[in-house]
Amino acid sequence: MSRPPISDVPPAGPPARPGRATAGPPAPANFPRYTLPLAFGLQAAISAGDGLILIALASRVYQGSHASWAVAAVFLAVTIPITALAPLAGLLLDRLSPRPVLVAAAAGQAVVALALTQVAGIGPVLALATGFGVCAAVLQPGLGAIVPRLVGPAGDTGQPDQAGRAAEAHRARVTRANGYLQAATWGGFTLGPLLAAAFIAAGGTGLALVGVAAVYALGTLGLCVLPIAPPDTPAGQADAGRGGIAAQLSAGLRFLRQDADAGLLVLVVGVMVVFANMAVVAEVAFAESVLRAGPTGYSMLVAAWSVGMVAGTLAGGRLPERRLALATLAGTLATGAGVALAGTAAVLWQAAAAYAFGGLANGLEVVATRSFLNHRAPPQVAGRVFAVYSGVLFGAASLGMAAAGALLGSLNPRLVLFLAGGGGLVAAGAGALFYARRHVRMAPHVTTPAAATPPPGRAAGRQKLSPASGGQPPIVRPDRADRG
Repeated sequence: MSRPPISDVPPAGPPARPGRATAGPPAPANFPRYTLPLAFGLQAAISAGDGLILIALASRVYQGSHASWAVAAVFLAVTIPITALAPLAGLLLDRLSPRPVLVAAAAGQAVVALALTQVAGIGPVLALATGFGVCAAVLQPGLGAIVPRLVGPAGDTGQPDQAGRAAEAHRARVTRANGYLQAATWGGFTLGPLLAAAFIAAGGTGLALVGVAAVYALGTLGLCVLPIAPPDTPAGQADAGRGGIAAQLSAGLRFLRQDADAGLLVLVVGVMVVFANMAVVAEVAFAESVLRAGPTGYSMLVAAWSVGMVAGTLAGGRLPERRLALATLAGTLATGAGVALAGTAAVLWQAAAAYAFGGLANGLEVVATRSFLNHRAPPQVAGRVFAVYSGVLFGAASLGMAAAGALLGSLNPRLVLFLAGGGGLVAAGAGALFYARRHVRMAPHVTTPAAATPPPGRAAGRQKLSPASGGQPPIVRPDRADRG
């Protein structure tokens, strides 16, 4: 719900060569072929609604108050619930069937948008914006958690080697789907502000909010008919109910602590998001007061990053599974480098080129991180894992923008961009060091018989994850207290 946090800014063992997964078994014939095209269209529509409502809300509160703090307050009213309600939203996604939960969240956003057309004043608008954020707290992680179920079941055969190839091909389809879905996200989010400008010019913010309601109503209808395959682990729902309510709410957090690689990647990306969103605030002043390029220059920087993001997400969909963790770390490093390079620019085209590079790296990182989490999180806790991930991203984004607002009062925008890029570089470098040290220590144990044997009940193809998990796929039980 805000401009997507720069990560998502906002998750592998050895697969076959890149071409092998592509040539693997296709999705089961009985799974509708229109599923992924429909999912891409829905993702683009929902993201367009996100961009549209943020512009409409910002314009509405500014027209009524002419106060910058009101604009910041409305953004926080939308984003804070996504972080604060992450544990509860994730539990709902894991305990209930995902379709009615997602449909209710999208329908709720449509209703809130219609209600916003009937109120005036900062207080009522902020209250309804908070309601919009509550719905987004469910919808955002839910759309990420269901991706493995949108490409159809992995399939099963009587031969272990065939089952392994089928599982490998399924995971490759998940990565490709994430690439296309994130490209649709950024395409839709780029379209949203353009729609907002057209609606506001034609009929004011009221018409723009009616447009938001129409977009989310369309998304609600699409989610009603979107085919979602059953989870791969039938026992997942039973496992999700073990332990007390506190243990169930914290299961996603415990998974990230137990799976050291997943926890490290989410932490590194979260730190990078803090610094990258400092650049989101500073780039306005940088373009207008430092480069003397005016609003056109600022628009070009945003467009350059968005174009890079789309290209990066499409490229990320072709990543082999064994490279996902490294791609996340490398993408985080290159994102920081792109922001820092923009800070060195003397003219607009140099800054735009650096931003395009940073956006490309950011898009690659987003797909790698989400796919890594899709592959590693068991179905019974996937909703809670993605809820924690979304909460980290949006919380970090809010923190970064608040920090930039404070720093820009005393620092040159160019220096803030240096800080933003340098912070991302430090986060990625430290993460890469921890990752490398851990895997060097674990390397002697990967070839042991115990590490090569998957635990009972896991798919044969899951064993391929061993090098990225120290030789053993993570076993998550909600009644164990862990955090990463």
